[in-house]
Amino acid sequence: MRSPHIRLNPAGISRFALFLAVLAALVFPPETLLAVSQKEELELGQAVHLQIAKENSLFTDPYVNQYFQRVASRILKAAPSQSFPFHFYLVKSNALNAFAVPGGYIYFHTETVNSLENEGQMAAILAHEVAHVTSRHFAKRVEQASSVNILSLAGIVAGALLAGSGGRNSQALGQAVMMGSTGATIQSMLANSRADEAEADRKGRDYMLKAGYHPRDMYGAFKIMNEKSFSLSSRIPSYLSTHPGINARLASTFADQEKAPKSPKDEEYLGIRDRTLALTAAPERAVNIFKGRLRENPQDASAIHGLGLVAKAANKFKDAEKHFLDAVQLSPEKGEYLSDLGALYYQLRRPEEAVSFYQRALKSGDATPQTYLGLARSYEALGRKSEAAQNYDTAASKAGENYPPALEAAGAFFMKNGETAKGHFTLGNYFLETGKLKEALFHYEETLKTPSAYTARVNQILRDLEPLKEKNG
Repeated sequence: MRSPHIRLNPAGISRFALFLAVLAALVFPPETLLAVSQKEELELGQAVHLQIAKENSLFTDPYVNQYFQRVASRILKAAPSQSFPFHFYLVKSNALNAFAVPGGYIYFHTETVNSLENEGQMAAILAHEVAHVTSRHFAKRVEQASSVNILSLAGIVAGALLAGSGGRNSQALGQAVMMGSTGATIQSMLANSRADEAEADRKGRDYMLKAGYHPRDMYGAFKIMNEKSFSLSSRIPSYLSTHPGINARLASTFADQEKAPKSPKDEEYLGIRDRTLALTAAPERAVNIFKGRLRENPQDASAIHGLGLVAKAANKFKDAEKHFLDAVQLSPEKGEYLSDLGALYYQLRRPEEAVSFYQRALKSGDATPQTYLGLARSYEALGRKSEAAQNYDTAASKAGENYPPALEAAGAFFMKNGETAKGHFTLGNYFLETGKLKEALFHYEETLKTPSAYTARVNQILRDLEPLKEKNG
């Protein structure tokens, strides 16, 4: 979330102040809106994203995100180029949904990952959402609305997206904005029309085909979303509430795929799904699924590793170590398993063993910013300062938008070791990525107190932030 595409919250206000603004806008309608400019579309997307990031509701696991971003990039290359960058995020949520916001912000709930069967189905949902953005469906509905303004709408959208997520206030906020007449207004604003859905189906299918995926996976994805949305209907938002008419579309647009041969088993996707399930689902649910699989195949390394992740989250470290070691024995070159063992040993204050497994993960070629961050922390614990600094650098540079913990830890390390400008700059990036604008501004301004290699970049960031500063006096 850094220059040149800084994502801001134009409202510049707290969660609850924004929520009150939403309710006020619905009760006391402002003047009818003019057509939404591209700048306003971007501001809406930025405002929604800052609200979501602030709630700590983004799923930042690097292995899952690395896979997810790869699939999203493949779809994006097949879609028409836009004058703004797209941003794809996973939201921790037990609600079944995926949603596109103007300005190229696309959110994919973790329960959706847990429900699909293969990469093609994930690509199908992403292609459909990209098509909503390229067709400006949501932006056009904003233009037609006379009861909410753009800043208030940001709170509405964020509240709806966060329902069922793990944020501090997200569940209450999401449920509150979906109640009564307010809820009806929101549903009307968020729901795509049948015509919108047909256009997104057609364009999304085209993007899928150009990206090398099979149309049967779009049929399979919507069939799953249709069936599971009914079983999860008590949770909000369900996919059906914002993407209507799936039954009719399955019978018409995708009728040619109903009898298509099933897609082959996708082991890589299933491994990603196991990881997401272990890290986001109710522990009892995940354990029951993994144990059920192990009854059928005791050598299922992904299920064994999943049990280890669940045990680690519950602070059952002996169980976690046993499961992780068993999984590594079955898949000795899998970087994900090696890195998770390194993380466990670092947590258990066994840094030498942590370094050993992190290094093996790097050699496997299957490493993420989490691997470099863990290696940096382990070297620091061993007093190997230069090696720690090198790996903090790498972790921060690879963190991007989807792994803020690397920015926080690296920034703190640089500050502690006298690299003040670098530390403030990195911490500024961390706070911006996590929706804390005030703290981000503080660190960026501190960076400028000493001329450094970061001066030009910070000045550009502050220029991008100027409209926000003006609106807030």
